[in-house]
Amino acid sequence: MFAHSLNLYMKTAPSLQSKRRIYVIIGASSVSLTAVVVFTDVVFMEFMWIDHRDFDGGPLGYLMANSSIWWQTFGTAANQVTNFIGDGLLLYRCYIIWGRSIWAIIFPSLIYLSSIAMAMITLVQSAVPGSNFFRGKTVNFGVPWAALSVSLNIIVTAMIIVRLLQARQQLKRSLPPEALQMYTGVSAILIESALPFSILGIAFAITYGKNLDEGPAFLFIWATFCALSPQFIIFRVINGRSWTKDIISEVTTKHASYYDTPMQFRAGEGSTTIGSSGGKTTLLSSSVFIQSKTEVAKDQV
Repeated sequence: MFAHSLNLYMKTAPSLQSKRRIYVIIGASSVSLTAVVVFTDVVFMEFMWIDHRDFDGGPLGYLMANSSIWWQTFGTAANQVTNFIGDGLLLYRCYIIWGRSIWAIIFPSLIYLSSIAMAMITLVQSAVPGSNFFRGKTVNFGVPWAALSVSLNIIVTAMIIVRLLQARQQLKRSLPPEALQMYTGVSAILIESALPFSILGIAFAITYGKNLDEGPAFLFIWATFCALSPQFIIFRVINGRSWTKDIISEVTTKHASYYDTPMQFRAGEGSTTIGSSGGKTTLLSSSVFIQSKTEVAKDQV
């Protein structure tokens, strides 16, 4: 997905590349960190199940004795940074979708900073010789970290969903069905809000907090979505199908007068063509340009 996004990015106009470069950097960082996580987990599992299977206590004994080894701690750190990047991107998307309102993200930002602090404490505790990420004192710090991170996901997800549903109601009469579906459809809501990521986070927090044996499984799946969910968002942004600050500002500016000034989308470089009644409408992939065309009858919009 990242390779495809990068390929699309390289084909866009230079003016658009400068606006989307940060998303490519985030995507590359997420892929690199996830590669570290996967590599360290694979090596550890090979040692645990194959190379050192005759360890005293078997594979479980090896896990308990070596879970704090330095390169495993390095993998945990990479996993946590991936989580920070994913949460940060989700928080930024909330800021954009809510019209760049600082007030909308003050409380989620405090939770975000608190989750980072607890994650660092959890990482330090998990690196203590003889400690286990899923047992003992580490859990006392890990559970608050997981709870804060999941709470952040739930709050931001709810805010994004509410805002997109509001936008759908506001723009139902001013946008053609194809554009409305693109920006406020089910897939847009699921991806922009990272809803699957939040649901998996709840499952991980519950199983981890209760010390259930299923906790590691949900952690691995949730950690994968820490990288995968941002890639979905990045792909939509690079593909020109996601909310941007230009779209938000243009739509917000023109919505108040859409009853008197029917909205028409002007074609441009990197645009995506969509159908509409009474002709063909073209939607820019980077921003929406709304023109007043008073000579067009209202029933043709």
